[in-house]
Amino acid sequence: MTLWRPPLLPDVQVVRVEEDTRLWSGHSVQYGITVTHAGAFDFWYRKRVWTHGPGRQLKLKEPGEVHRDVRVHAPVTAQSVAFAPRLVGEAARLLCLPASPHLSTALSRGTGRCESAALALHAALSRRSSNRLECESLLAETLDALLTEYAERSPSSDCPEHRPAALRARDFLRASVTENVGLDALASSVGLNRFHLLRVFRAEFGLPPHDYVTHLRVARARTLLSQGMAAGDVAAEVGLYDQSQLNRHFKRIVGLTPGQYARAVRQ
Repeated sequence: MTLWRPPLLPDVQVVRVEEDTRLWSGHSVQYGITVTHAGAFDFWYRKRVWTHGPGRQLKLKEPGEVHRDVRVHAPVTAQSVAFAPRLVGEAARLLCLPASPHLSTALSRGTGRCESAALALHAALSRRSSNRLECESLLAETLDALLTEYAERSPSSDCPEHRPAALRARDFLRASVTENVGLDALASSVGLNRFHLLRVFRAEFGLPPHDYVTHLRVARARTLLSQGMAAGDVAAEVGLYDQSQLNRHFKRIVGLTPGQYARAVRQ
């Protein structure tokens, strides 16, 4: 078992098991979301037995309840992200929910916004992302989706447009594209809470702020490569942390590695 606390998310804890056959049991003291990558197991929770296996369906936990494994069908590789009750309570307050929200089920439906947000958060934590805006945005989007879809009383889905705030946030990101901006700093700069900012920004631009910044950086990288800058020097110049991070984002967005792109534009 591997356990760590992401430096950028102090109220979050990550636990990963590989090919595990142990039967775990415990009294939850935090909220949690578990993704199973391989294997399957049965667990007792809320007076019934549930089965969790690989796929998009998430295992959900809340404080004050007992989870007890009863059978392992095949060795399990899984990752759990636990959220401090204080963190979830603050999210609930900003989303106009009770201070200690009750989750309606132990397993997600596997088809909603919560799965997409949580899987993206899990992936970022697995690769130990050092991008502050990415980590904080994915955490906020996950808590928003979790509470919107599975809290016993859901918040209103109405979201005022606030287009001027979204435009100010965009301008802020453009001006600080090489900096490791945090989500709270961005939200504060435009006068919205972080959950509201994420909603209006995505509605306006089709991307969360951290992904928007990545596109800005890749666009700048394309310009620098076209001007003859060496691929090894471009990452730091555009605000990315190393060559591997530039390669990953550049290939995802452009379809070529930086080196392949540089050679193509020179021909």
